[in-house]
Amino acid sequence: MAAKIRIIMKSFTSQANKVAGIIPFAQKIGLPESRSLFTVLRSPHIDKKSREQFSMHVKKQFLVQKAQTHELQKKFFWLKRMRLLGAQHEIQISFKTRMDKKSLLGLQAAK
Repeated sequence: MAAKIRIIMKSFTSQANKVAGIIPFAQKIGLPESRSLFTVLRSPHIDKKSREQFSMHVKKQFLVQKAQTHELQKKFFWLKRMRLLGAQHEIQISFKTRMDKKSLLGLQAAK
């Protein structure tokens, strides 16, 4: 059975070039960029019209990579050791399992 490894990355700078080399064969999905704008008075006592504006941009990226279940532990530890400076990442692992059809029929018959 194949497992999916999903990685959500957030950073102040673009991580697209770094991720391409580190995680091969990953499907990349761009998420919307969030922007916060702050306005600060330069002099709080006089001249209220003199203001400074600062902005903070957060870039997001969603990566999906498929792996076999027997490779999952090795890939997970490899992803934990990734050195992406200035990036916050969240790793989610999911996989589907199928129960044996005979055992399902046995459970239904027992009810």
